[in-house]
Amino acid sequence: MRLLSLDVYAFQAVGYLGAHPERWITAAELCAQTGLRRAFMVRVLASLVRGDVVLSKKGCSGGYRLARAPQAVTLYDVVRSLERPVAPLSCVSLSAPSQCAAAQCCQARQGVYEQLRAATHQVLARSTAADLARDVQGGVTYDTCLKHLWHPQFESALHRPFEGDQAQVLVPG
Repeated sequence: MRLLSLDVYAFQAVGYLGAHPERWITAAELCAQTGLRRAFMVRVLASLVRGDVVLSKKGCSGGYRLARAPQAVTLYDVVRSLERPVAPLSCVSLSAPSQCAAAQCCQARQGVYEQLRAATHQVLARSTAADLARDVQGGVTYDTCLKHLWHPQFESALHRPFEGDQAQVLVPG
């Protein structure tokens, strides 16, 4: 699984809500605290509400708050509410699986890909909004994390040294 900016922003929002479980937080306050544009924050919050991670309340005394106690909201819940597969490849995804003709005999699938998926689920399930709230309370932001996300242009640059190489086929003589 690769983290996206969407995940990082959702973690920031959930952490801030977890740091203030006793009150309703407005979208404007969340934007001010996370630096996220309102349009994007509303998208993140809508996903979190659909995923039953966050509650919303309309009106002048409304806003957003966690649906459960911060220690009961896992990062697995957060990522799943964003409607993202939590798997390294679609052939081992539980939420959006794709068929693979080699599934029954693929050693990499059973030996690596399924185990990566399971390990990712376990790590995300062990971490909670309470953990993220401690970051908020300690003044830690995730702005730096956004600079370390993988981007397609970085990945394509990783493959450039191989583009000009010609494969040499060795034929036994």
